[in-house]
Amino acid sequence: MFGKSLHILCFGDSLSAGFTLTGPELHPYEVAMKSTLQKAFPTYEITTDVQGVAGDQVVTPPGGFLTRMDMLYERLDQSNPYTHAVILGGTNDLAVEHPVTLIWKALKDVYQIPLSHNTTVLALTIPECPACFNVKPQKRDRINEAMLARQAHDFYTLDLCSLIPFQSLPEKRRNELWDDGVHFTHEGYDLMGNLIGERLVEIITAQLNESATGEEDEGEEEEEEEGEAVLEEVRELR
Repeated sequence: MFGKSLHILCFGDSLSAGFTLTGPELHPYEVAMKSTLQKAFPTYEITTDVQGVAGDQVVTPPGGFLTRMDMLYERLDQSNPYTHAVILGGTNDLAVEHPVTLIWKALKDVYQIPLSHNTTVLALTIPECPACFNVKPQKRDRINEAMLARQAHDFYTLDLCSLIPFQSLPEKRRNELWDDGVHFTHEGYDLMGNLIGERLVEIITAQLNESATGEEDEGEEEEEEEGEAVLEEVRELR
């Protein structure tokens, strides 16, 4: 199905770039994600493209999510298309108090670009942001609920908000995973990458199984057609 290769786009804002307030360098989740995928598919060539822009917003304009995604696909090497796109955005939109309906519509518009190019989308729910004083949890929850409830071909979700919470974690674990109440620590990004990688393994395995089943069904149909043709020839001979 993928020709023994996977090309994965990691698209979003500073959380996709791997920004930490205390760390000297970016530490994107892509590193741990790719490692998890490589262990699951050791014979596959796996390439990634990290496209995280700090402070960017989904609502375009003033943000640039939609424009950036458009440009990526316009310039994409057709010999190495994205097989999967991991998309995370919305924190900065909530921080500037864009309406929920506007943010959700903008997210769907962003998802549609890779979907229209036969790229499987894995959408991540918006994580908690205790340091974002303008972000109302109820607004974030409404977007996340809509995302998790969405049904579309080649569209999948991962509830990052629930898997790496802030408020419900014990203080020690919170300090290990969270950096500044907005971003994760290196350990937090590694956990994020492992979770995304595991979800992608589930998705890709299901897609490969579905593809194999389809090929078997196609083969059975061809055999049936050949059998019917032989029977017709026998009838004509009679």
